[in-house]
Amino acid sequence: MKKLLLIYVTILFPLIGIGQGKTQEKLKVTVHPGIELFTIIQILADKYPQPNPSAYSKEVIEYFGKYKDHPAVKKVISFDKTYSDLVELGWCMSDFPNIKIYEPIDLSWYKYYGKENVLEYLKLCKDFFNDTHFWEFYQKHQSRYNKWSNDLKANVDSGRLIEKLKDFYKYDSDVRWFICIDPLNSWGSHAIMTKTLNPQYSDWVVYNTGYFKIDGSKDADPIFEFKNFDNLVWHEGSHVYIESLFKKYTKEIDALNYLFNKDDEGMQRNNISNWTYCLNENMVRSIVSALYKKYRTERQFKHQMARETANDFIYVEDLTAFITDNYINTNKYKNFADFFPEILKHLRKKYPA
Repeated sequence: MKKLLLIYVTILFPLIGIGQGKTQEKLKVTVHPGIELFTIIQILADKYPQPNPSAYSKEVIEYFGKYKDHPAVKKVISFDKTYSDLVELGWCMSDFPNIKIYEPIDLSWYKYYGKENVLEYLKLCKDFFNDTHFWEFYQKHQSRYNKWSNDLKANVDSGRLIEKLKDFYKYDSDVRWFICIDPLNSWGSHAIMTKTLNPQYSDWVVYNTGYFKIDGSKDADPIFEFKNFDNLVWHEGSHVYIESLFKKYTKEIDALNYLFNKDDEGMQRNNISNWTYCLNENMVRSIVSALYKKYRTERQFKHQMARETANDFIYVEDLTAFITDNYINTNKYKNFADFFPEILKHLRKKYPA
């Protein structure tokens, strides 16, 4: 359903309380209790891909298997087609273990199952949490969650991805990254849009990633791979960094509306329906490509550029070169905010109406 993406640890993380603006809190890596709760319920309902073999998945089934007739399980069984990423509803919950539920005003899931059904399901999942003593199970596995989280975070930090992004922009942003490790997820990594699920977490870029070893041992713990997080950190993070710039230069951006390649297959496939959205994506992808050119091999850079061209982001090649030559390789501008209007001038000059 959603486009898949191939994205210190304090386990009682922001759902209980987050500090503001500290560097060490820019990145969280942990097992999210809400995601885990909803995943287990869908597994019991046979409405979720079976997890890959591990000691943890074995323990989950042994502990929760007797609750297959719980009303929450029966409720999700009653839904017609059930998608794997429905478990993102776990982000509607906060303040574990004394759960508070945020009821989204609008949600794509309402179109599939009806608003009343989704909200009822949320409440039944809270009941499941209490009835099964989920928090006791979760706390019992705390040390293992911490180990998995710390191992993955060390790999992410080793690439200094966040520092490199901040060094590019040369100003700070409220963006923070949350990598949600999901030991029962065998089907794919994906981004979670917290803005609509629960606005109190809207400043988090959330990425859910699972355990993908098909032939894993039922007696061993899952291992979480460090893969493609650079694109997640740099791409999704850049959307947050440039949001204020797009608001500031709305008039100048609108004046370039004639550049929108709306009939291209890639634009339609990516549901890009207007020029502002198109430019935003071209801009972000150009910045990521420029960072690839600076920090990755030439081959990796060329692969990145080829993907963007194949997807009809037709301004990326030009903007990547312009950003590299006129911003990254010079000290003329204080920060990217000062440089941003030059990009708009460049587009108007190179592609006149």
